[in-house]
Order: sequence, then structure tokens, then C-alpha cells
Amino acid sequence: MVSMGQHYVPQYYLEGFCDPSKPANIWVYEKGRQESRRIPVKAVASENDRWPSGTEQYLANEVEGPANPILRKIRARQPITRSDREILSAYMVVMLKRVPRGLERTKSLFPQILEDTFARVEKDILRLIKEHPFKTRSLETALLQLPSIKARYANEFPTNVWYDGLKPDMTPQLLTILPAMTWRFLTSDRGQPFLTNDNPFFFFESMGMGKPESEIMFPISSSIALLGTWQKNLAEGYFHATEPIIKEINRRTAYNASRYVYYSQEAAWVASLVNRKTWRLNKIR
Repeated sequence: MVSMGQHYVPQYYLEGFCDPSKPANIWVYEKGRQESRRIPVKAVASENDRWPSGTEQYLANEVEGPANPILRKIRARQPITRSDREILSAYMVVMLKRVPRGLERTKSLFPQILEDTFARVEKDILRLIKEHPFKTRSLETALLQLPSIKARYANEFPTNVWYDGLKPDMTPQLLTILPAMTWRFLTSDRGQPFLTNDNPFFFFESMGMGKPESEIMFPISSSIALLGTWQKNLAEGYFHATEPIIKEINRRTAYNASRYVYYSQEAAWVASLVNRKTWRLNKIR
């Protein structure tokens, strides 16, 4: 029996990219390997003991549960409301953080967070010493203990920092930015289906998401991908994507993968794309 583990990419999301001939399965391509595997979705993008049961329950009930009907509406090409956009934005923000790349990003930022936190604590203790001189002895003892406490955190990343940061309201600026962008759902009905991966929310990290030239991209299914831009003169809705745009979206997806790319078919070109050494990504206009 295959263990489901805890999905860092939600199972319902992955079901939008399954093999039509075997709907409970998806094709998996791994960086560094030429061969692909068709395996059950329940075994894909999951790890045992990835986070506490409380975090798993929160993600299922508060993030995935509200977003799944929105994904279903989009896959059926129905109009979405402002509320739908906000719910899906929260889902994408969490997706950005829950995947392996999100954990790596949090770990890379942690040393500066740690430095800033302890600098504030030290400043607060020094202020309290001035304001409450009768507590100087105990406060100075606390001040002397700070370096050893800081060293302990520096040597062992506290995973609860990542768990707590998964909640979308921990990054409120993104919850403002994403729904405000121009959303276009690009469709691929007759051409190459869309890929997805183990890090499906794409943006140009050197640019961020709030600049006029910023773009975000999020595959919704094998036939629909969300493109978000700040081009206000564009109509929103569902639009047929040209073959060059489909290929550009798939390049972004392959590039953005940490390790795995997922597809609805077995195709040699996907393995070649996944193992590409040099990349050139273009803006979509």
C-alpha cells in the first residue's frame, strides 16, 4: 500500500495534471534523469512528518478547502468573483511557502531575521535598564545570556518559524498585490498541455511582484494557466494561448522546479527540457 504522507503540493491541485488514460496517475520527471515514471498522485509531492498534524489540518481546512471550488470553477472556465480571487491568492501565497523551495527561502532569510530579532531584544533590554534601574542586575544577566541563546538558534534552524510563516496573513503585502493584478487565464486545448512542478508559483525573483513589469504565472491544469501582470489595458478572462506562449509557460515551469516536473503524458521533450543547463526566459506580452 502506498503511503500518502503529507503533500507539499496539494493532491487536488495535482489531479488537474493527471494522465487522461489513467486519471489517478501522473507522469513524474526528475532533474538529472532521462526516464519518466507514471505513479499515483497520492504518492507524488509528499513526505512523511513534513509538518505537525495541526499544520496539516490548517492547510487542509483553511487553505485548500476554500480554494478547491475556485480551482474547479476555473477548470470549468467559469467566471470568478473578487472573493474567489482573494481565496486563490491566499492559496498561491501558501503554495509559494509550503514547497521545498519555500523552506529553502525561509532558511536563507533566517540569519538576517535572527540578527534583527536579537538586535531588537538587546535594544529593549538596554532601554529597560535605563527606565528601571532597580532591575539592572536581572536585566544585565539576561543581556549576558543573549549571545548563547542566539548561537543555539543559529546552529539549528527552528522549523516552527517555517510552520508559523505558512499562514497567508504572515505575508500581507502579497495578499494585496496578487488580487490587484490583471488576471488572464491562458488555455491550451489543441496544443501542448501545460506542465506543473514541485514549485508551481512562478515569478521573476530578481524583480519581485510589485513592479510595473512584474509577472506571475500559476498552472491551474493541463489546459489552463494563470498569468498575472500589471498591464491594465488587457481584458481579463479566458484566452487561447498561442504555441510560443504555451512553450514559454512550460519553460518557466521546468526552470522553476526544485526537483520534479509533473505532466499528463510521457514525452521525451519534457525530459530534455527538465535537464536543460542554460535558460532564457522571456516576458509574455
